[in-house]
Amino acid sequence: MKADAGRRVLILNAGSSSLKFALFDEQSRQWHGQVEGIGARPRFLIGDEGPVLARELPAPTGHAAALGEILGALAQRGVATANISACGHRIVHGGARFVAPMIVDDAHVEELRALRSLAPLHNRSGLEAIEALRAAAPRLPQVACFDTAFHATMPEIESRYALPTELHEAGYRRFGFHGLNYEHVTTVLTEQGGGTPPGRLLIFHLGNGCSIAAVRAGRSVATTMGFSTLDGLVMGTRCGAIDPGVLLALQRDRGLTVAELEELLYRRSGLLGLSGQSPDMRELERIDDELCRRALEHFCYWAARHAGSLAVALGGLDAVAFTGGIGAGSAAVRARIVDHLAWLGLAIDAERNRRNEPALAAGGSNCAIWIVEANEELAIVRHVHAALRGIPTREHA
Repeated sequence: MKADAGRRVLILNAGSSSLKFALFDEQSRQWHGQVEGIGARPRFLIGDEGPVLARELPAPTGHAAALGEILGALAQRGVATANISACGHRIVHGGARFVAPMIVDDAHVEELRALRSLAPLHNRSGLEAIEALRAAAPRLPQVACFDTAFHATMPEIESRYALPTELHEAGYRRFGFHGLNYEHVTTVLTEQGGGTPPGRLLIFHLGNGCSIAAVRAGRSVATTMGFSTLDGLVMGTRCGAIDPGVLLALQRDRGLTVAELEELLYRRSGLLGLSGQSPDMRELERIDDELCRRALEHFCYWAARHAGSLAVALGGLDAVAFTGGIGAGSAAVRARIVDHLAWLGLAIDAERNRRNEPALAAGGSNCAIWIVEANEELAIVRHVHAALRGIPTREHA
């Protein structure tokens, strides 16, 4: 990724209870950190290598106040808003309307407000960060980059649910997420291939949120997440794919409200629900407990199960990539998933896998197997510089 010389770019990634940031100067990240615990017990972390605790913050702190803390800390380090060329935002959901990054203007702000209900835990926070920065630095260009945009190339047969046409046209369809990191992984592997992307690539994005994308010649053709970030793989606290009849039964038999269902599915399920102890894969691998072992196996089995269906969408496999905190960090998870996929000709080198080397395929494997560290920030920086130059960075069918 070639950045324009002398252009400092601020990256903001708003979560439901956090605001992460990174400041880039050309190709180098200078400062990064976050305000976490927004709405509860907020604290501010900042650093150049690994961010460290700067201070506890008074509660309650919203995303606008969190941005003020970030801008103030950067100013103390000699970087005022006047020294920043642009800001790039990760926006989780762009709906059917936004399928490429855009420079935000007044009309776009209104359209983004209308999309808040699509990802209520994240889009609302992202919009609050955009509006707060517009108030603090009205002339600073802001570029919204959408996690759903990478999947805009999926064919209709993949993106459509078997619902009445009026509901499909109203936006009840499959969108897919984690697109900025999928774009980054695809870019890295394309550069490794001398400018040619892998023909049929499966990318496992495994972290607290998990999904898999099927990417053919650099373009997304299928993914495990759908209308929301709940679908597909088992995640830290999210259940993944579930029979909708279970939800109807919970409402009917247990009297669960929509809010209670949301709490159950987003925050009390997944690895936490299976193990009864933790949503953190690192902890589950350390704990000598039968439920934790079962949770680990459940996670790996269902990741492979979904991968098998995506191999159908691709018509075979040429390469597999693991990314995200679990994907790049857990040799045990990678080995178990590949083991389940041995029937596709995948074979992993145990020693390379143990050492977390970038290339993991054993001799005789039909597919390349890679580790690529997640880096949504670089994808956003690339889009910001392209937007400032006024040229597109992706084309969508």
